[in-house]
Amino acid sequence: MKFQRVLIAPLLALSLLAAAGSFYSHPVVHAHGSQEQDPEPEKPAYHYVCPMHDDVTSKKPGKCYKCKMKLEKKRIKVSKPADQ
Repeated sequence: MKFQRVLIAPLLALSLLAAAGSFYSHPVVHAHGSQEQDPEPEKPAYHYVCPMHDDVTSKKPGKCYKCKMKLEKKRIKVSKPADQ
């Protein structure tokens, strides 16, 4: 008899947690799965170009190795892949 009293409280708590877990988790997962996520806007890509020499480019700011002028930041035009 003592054995049953000791087991009743934990079994009752476990069954309530199991029931509550399945009750609350299903709508949350369903609502999240049904939403369409917008793609994050891409940050514009830049590279650095010498104002005197268009052939001198770099991914980092610095100086032109030909004329020692500071490289200027220019935006790179990135073409988006076609959606299928």
